[in-house]
Amino acid sequence: MFRTKTIRVAAVGVLAAALVAGSALSAQAAGEPVATVGSKGPVYIADANNGDIYAPGTSLPFEQAVIGRPNDTDVEAKFPGSSDATSVRTFISNRGDELDQTKWIAFGLSDFVEGSKDVWLPQLQLSAQTGGAQATVRAGGNFSVGFAFMKNNQLTVADGGVYYTYITVAPGGAWTFATPTATTPEEPSANSFDVNLNATTMSAPDGALSLSAPSVTTAAIGNPAMVNGLSTSTGTLGEFTVTDERYTSHPGWTLTTTVTQFTNAADNTKVIAASQLGVAPKLVGTNANVTVSAAQVAGSASYPSLFAQSNSTAASGAVKLNADLQFVSPSNMPAGTYTSKLTLTLASK
Repeated sequence: MFRTKTIRVAAVGVLAAALVAGSALSAQAAGEPVATVGSKGPVYIADANNGDIYAPGTSLPFEQAVIGRPNDTDVEAKFPGSSDATSVRTFISNRGDELDQTKWIAFGLSDFVEGSKDVWLPQLQLSAQTGGAQATVRAGGNFSVGFAFMKNNQLTVADGGVYYTYITVAPGGAWTFATPTATTPEEPSANSFDVNLNATTMSAPDGALSLSAPSVTTAAIGNPAMVNGLSTSTGTLGEFTVTDERYTSHPGWTLTTTVTQFTNAADNTKVIAASQLGVAPKLVGTNANVTVSAAQVAGSASYPSLFAQSNSTAASGAVKLNADLQFVSPSNMPAGTYTSKLTLTLASK
């Protein structure tokens, strides 16, 4: 066989609540799935016995030993990893759930090329994804199969990202796969920082639009009080700065917020949805070219969400921003400290 192998938000002192099988060619298999979108890069399905890429439209049995390749020209090509990656996991998920490992339907393990953080010919055999609910996949439907570079004890996707391709599985397990038409690398996440609520900044491509993190990159949400029978804690994000000195082009910018779920520091099985965090953006001072968005309300918040934006009338210069934070814990969760990560991403319009 050619290849076989298998910014942190702390909600402090919450009061009595909180986060809570088939032949090689099956007549039942559908045609080639629609083109894959959202993958870090292309994934070609290949024969694990010789490394050859299967022709588009090929129907494969559920137990067929297959591998993934990043291109259709070089069998030695590797999937590039990232320095923060500590492990590799293969998975099958519903389309759209690829980047959230908590929603993977079935999964397995892969590994790095020795001495590196790259991956070579990951095993993507459907029947080898023994974790989770493999029977759900065999019953049929539209899914994605691929692998992810992981960190934090396999709880978080690393910077190396997630590679996958769409598949269609017929009842019983015969399946077909989408074939890439061109390499579509993921756009770099310029001008973003993580607040642990650890914040970092990245240089803008033209050097004139930048994001500066707060001086303290862990935001404490404390002073819990009972409000309408629910533990309610408050805090602030911390003042940070967006600087736009593109005085000639002044296209404007957007600032977007994403929030991960809250996890109990003492028991990581206890989690609270990100929707329980309310974020109320505010402008420090005045700026005629910048507007902040309406508050996301704790208990019904939806992320990602727009934090603020500037218009294209003129460059905004240095803009200081902050946000009030409110965390409402569900009544059925234990008291304790829960951690999350809020990420602000700056992009040019």
